Amino acid sequence: MSPVSYGPSDVVNPRGTPFAGPVPESFWLTKALLFDFDWVIAESKNPNYNKTDYGDPTPLTALKDCFRTLRSYEIRLSLTSNRKNNEIALVLHQLNLAEDFDNIRCFDDVKEVKPSPEMHQLSMDMLGVKSWRAVAFETTLEGVQAAKAAGIFCVGMPPGVDGQADMKLDSFLDAPLIHVLEKIDGIKRAALVQS
Repeated sequence: MSPVSYGPSDVVNPRGTPFAGPVPESFWLTKALLFDFDWVIAESKNPNYNKTDYGDPTPLTALKDCFRTLRSYEIRLSLTSNRKNNEIALVLHQLNLAEDFDNIRCFDDVKEVKPSPEMHQLSMDMLGVKSWRAVAFETTLEGVQAAKAAGIFCVGMPPGVDGQADMKLDSFLDAPLIHVLEKIDGIKRAALVQS
């Protein structure tokens, strides 16, 4: 992996949250992650996550640690789903994950669910970010179509997606999400140079 340069945010952390080390410059493009609810549930039960990287006995705690690290890098987290709000709230409460998200948008919040881009657009508006600063993690073809229609770089979880996703990934607990985001940022930077 290529070396990562560092910028002014390695000195100042406006969120005031503790983090290990400086903020890589590569994170300047990605400011928000929009997770499909089913992706989060799959990760919380992932039996194959890399325990060496996370040093933790359970994938759920490793997932919470990953979210905490992302938030320390000033990356905002959103959850989207075609499911109803009460169902999502119940599961997130049981898993103690509700407080990890800055924004939750679901069936009850929109007129049209995925594959309409409305849910993703609403999430970005609530987070205050533009589409080119977001990355969506989707588990279904409808989710991928919604993200792409909203102009968001989309990572699809096989086997529920086809070739429409910009990248496919089984799990970010197997390969730390920080490395995945660095790769995505490189792709985004190359696209900006070409345009």
